Amino acid sequence: MSKNNQEFYKLRCIKCGKIFKEEDTTSNCLFCGNPLDVKYDYDYIKSRLNFYALKNAPISAAKYLSLYPINDLSKLVSLDEGGTPLRKSKKIAKKLGLNNLYFKDETLNPTGGFKDRGTMVEITKALELGAKAVVVASAGNMAASVAAYAAQAEIPAYVLVPEGTPIGKLAQILAYGARLIQVRGTYSECAKLAEEIAKKHNFYLAGDYVFRGEGQKSQGFEIVEQLFWRSPDYLIAPIGCGTNIAAIYKGIKEMYKLGFINRLPKVIGVQPEGANVVVEAFKKKSRKMKAIEKPNTVSSAVAVSYPLDGLKVLSDIYESKGMAVEVTDEETLIAEKEMAKEESIYVEPASALPLAGLEKLVKKNKIKKDDVVVCIATASGLKDPVTMLRILPSPPSIEPKMDEVDKFLKMKLYNIQGTVEKDKVKVLWKKNPGRKQLLQTVKKQLNINIDKDYLNILYEEVDKFFMKGKKMAKSDLQHIVEDILKMVPDSKKIIKIEDFQVNTSKNKKAQAEVIISIKGRKTSTGNAKGVGPVDAIMNAVKKIVVKENLMKYWLTDYDVKIDQSGTDATVEVSMELKDGKDNKAIGTATSPDVIVASIEAFERGYNVLYNK
Repeated sequence: MSKNNQEFYKLRCIKCGKIFKEEDTTSNCLFCGNPLDVKYDYDYIKSRLNFYALKNAPISAAKYLSLYPINDLSKLVSLDEGGTPLRKSKKIAKKLGLNNLYFKDETLNPTGGFKDRGTMVEITKALELGAKAVVVASAGNMAASVAAYAAQAEIPAYVLVPEGTPIGKLAQILAYGARLIQVRGTYSECAKLAEEIAKKHNFYLAGDYVFRGEGQKSQGFEIVEQLFWRSPDYLIAPIGCGTNIAAIYKGIKEMYKLGFINRLPKVIGVQPEGANVVVEAFKKKSRKMKAIEKPNTVSSAVAVSYPLDGLKVLSDIYESKGMAVEVTDEETLIAEKEMAKEESIYVEPASALPLAGLEKLVKKNKIKKDDVVVCIATASGLKDPVTMLRILPSPPSIEPKMDEVDKFLKMKLYNIQGTVEKDKVKVLWKKNPGRKQLLQTVKKQLNINIDKDYLNILYEEVDKFFMKGKKMAKSDLQHIVEDILKMVPDSKKIIKIEDFQVNTSKNKKAQAEVIISIKGRKTSTGNAKGVGPVDAIMNAVKKIVVKENLMKYWLTDYDVKIDQSGTDATVEVSMELKDGKDNKAIGTATSPDVIVASIEAFERGYNVLYNK
């Protein structure tokens, strides 16, 4: 839509007010480097707007085409984004004492997140401007979205992500055919490099820039419409680069300017403590932000050292008399679990920030019970499922027998699955507490009825833990309980690794000696070398297996997980074993010693496999 052959919008710097042509820049001001904003001629838009269609057509991002800075609609690249539900909370709202709590569920967009709305506009603009390729820096969600839309537009997408980006996001990006590069640095360093690539190779620079926000503001349009053409009292969203929360507020403001609503919401932005640039500025009542050198948070999607649109967010917060709130990673993960369990909305950690922030504000009586509150659930938990496992238990494993199911029910083992680890690093004991206190603690912390046989095994495993000189945290106890519930009874064990010795050095192969008891009656010793301590021990075990004519096995998977910091962190190991008949078994173990955890995981897996 054009106005007398002139564009009906302009790109203007939010700081110095300079006007730019989109052919010259679509990212930042060429004079002061600050973000750009799209300024519309709303009188012209209003004169052309089909109010009947807007009020009666089905909800989708594409129904608002008249409100986007798109000139050539024939180049539109859309995957039917938008039209996501505004879910009214029942259980969480009741718990918080709120009557009107809503979640805008952006997980149902084509690539699983809100970024698709902005990408629709960005890739369309890239085609309008004749781009031959796009380049984008991302923490993962935007990269996947840009890759998907670029594939539909049939232009190459070059993607830069910080090394360590969750595997679920990497898989999605690669599946869409993007040319992916991992960068050993922060998101901000990726963004700077993407700008250099765009400039040198004349690629379209996608990202949290001016046109992305114009697509993402459609969330604001939809919220107003889904509230029956009313504004919420509070809009709560995560702050990463700040583009999304600023865009949603802009969308609601445009509904106000066009006469659809008669008031505006208060904006509440939520950040994790390890990436709280906007929060720190808000505390000082400042409009200046100080970058964080190394963001540190489980919410990878918002791990931003300097929010590109942070100034927009601060302006919106001050204008609306809103707030900026910070939360801990633990509070975030608990909120993520709560959204899934109570509302069946499965999100990634960053998407749980609004709920974690809201819970803090409710405790401080900042929100009234009848206020209309909308939290933005930005992206699916399938984007980053591994992080949630930090507070989720490993479910017990059973044989396909009814008495095993009865044991599961009698001992209430399902309660472990309902446990969320608050204060997971809290130290329970510095030494073995004894059987009585151990039983009481398991009942209190995990809410299960462990029987005498398992209690004895648990006591022995806890004792081994303390022999390594490590204090026991709450999470350590849970992992050990989970491990022993997967073990076969002593009466059915074929092997037990009694002890081992390993000699190793920096430049030589490791040498191991292993002593194994067989059916509790015979011991056998094996010696072998390996590329490392665990490999050497496994090779020694294989020699014993061959010598004693025991069941042959193949190690098909080996996983080591550390969910604490420090060199004395507890290690969780799982091993998958397979026999000659393609039976499989998984053994797990927890210890402060990675070698001990590995050996015990093997022993448990082997015994389970043998009993198959």
